[in-house]
Amino acid sequence: MSTSVSGSARIRLLTGPFRARTWRHVLYALVAVGPLLLFVLPYAMKSTQRHGNQQMGVLVLLVMLVVVAFIGPVIERLRTRLLLGEDIGHRPGVGRIGRGLLFMLINLLFSSVSFGLVVGWFIVSARNLTYPIWGWAPYPDPAWGGPFPAGAVALHFAAGVVALFFGPWLLVAVTNWQVRVARSIIGSGDRGPGTG
Repeated sequence: MSTSVSGSARIRLLTGPFRARTWRHVLYALVAVGPLLLFVLPYAMKSTQRHGNQQMGVLVLLVMLVVVAFIGPVIERLRTRLLLGEDIGHRPGVGRIGRGLLFMLINLLFSSVSFGLVVGWFIVSARNLTYPIWGWAPYPDPAWGGPFPAGAVALHFAAGVVALFFGPWLLVAVTNWQVRVARSIIGSGDRGPGTG
């Protein structure tokens, strides 16, 4: 039994970059409200200062937080359903704004990590897998890999292979964890299919 489980895990690891499920998780990580809020908020705050209304900056911040607390869970339910095919459910009752604010803070952390994982996966894989093409050029190169160009090329290429195959596995794990946390804070609290 353990041999077949480890065999299927190896197959999933080796096919990870080429699976549609992986690319749905990539899209889920890239379509995030939290990082967008981080980019928009400074501009809104600077706009109030530029127009001589420094006191309005606090009001703008509070309004944005309340709006995100209201619409953030709705967007997350929609994003999870459309991109991952999972329904996190809905928890009616009091405390909607409090749960929305808590979810916003936790989801901001998760969204930033998963967004960074996607960008890092793309950059490290692309740069290191193409290192044999451009890495020979100006030598001595201060890059790691030893006193010879072949060592630097081999080390960078190996790191690219590791990033290519382990990046999707890590991203799917983080986004699955993000969905479980969303389900427990703003959803039904039940474990849904495909989150194990």
